[in-house]
Amino acid sequence: MIGLARGVHLLATIVTLGTIRVPAFKRRVRRLANACSRMALRLRAKSYTSEGEPVTLIVSPHQDDDVLGCGGLIARKRLDGYPVHVAYITDGSASHKAHPALTPAAVTHLRNTEARAALRKLGVETPAIHFLGAQDGTLAHLSPDQAAVVVRQLREVIDRVRPDEIFTPCRKDGSSEHEASFGLLTLALGAGPRHARLYEYPVWSWWNPVLLVRPYFTSRRVVSFNFKGYGFLKQAALACHRSQFEPTPPWTKPVIAPDFTALFAGDEEFYFEI
Repeated sequence: MIGLARGVHLLATIVTLGTIRVPAFKRRVRRLANACSRMALRLRAKSYTSEGEPVTLIVSPHQDDDVLGCGGLIARKRLDGYPVHVAYITDGSASHKAHPALTPAAVTHLRNTEARAALRKLGVETPAIHFLGAQDGTLAHLSPDQAAVVVRQLREVIDRVRPDEIFTPCRKDGSSEHEASFGLLTLALGAGPRHARLYEYPVWSWWNPVLLVRPYFTSRRVVSFNFKGYGFLKQAALACHRSQFEPTPPWTKPVIAPDFTALFAGDEEFYFEI
């Protein structure tokens, strides 16, 4: 029993990376875990195909999640002439807490500007970009009245856009904001007729691939999208989010670690149809 317990603990350590203290080893394990996760997903995945000329809505908790999770899909859809809308739920203001030079209002302005620039790289026009403006860092703790406001805003976007398919972060994505976003969207979809296909896209799940186990087994379909030859568009869009992926002086380190952004350097994305 002691040997079994040690084996289970070792497996959990490798999967969750929670107790590995050596950075270089941790990076190697994380890369291996991600490679294995992608191989496993390919075993079940079907290639993404669009039906007719679908209108797509990407629900993004923050101004970068859309590109991280669906940037390749957005780029290809716009190249093919399909409508794509993006709705940012929060104002993004919590990414630079305690920064000596940036106020929350300045961070919001900066991140919204970066989001518009990134989506221009992917071919999304300004009228198709929707900023809901909920306070960043609070989605998991909204009062009923505050949640009702966000739900109403999401429903208004859905009614205006009339999407054929909606992409939203995974319901268990390793981020309280992402998980709250999924719940708010679920409420918005329940507030009116639903005719759209619904997909979850992983973001922080790639940082802890054990979170991909649930959707792998419970989703209706695992969908893969290969955008080989167009990956430079996704990378160009990510580069627009400088406040997240580059140091913001006087800070000497970026808000999001390079090890994380490296997980999105490939030319394949996965989604889970609900």
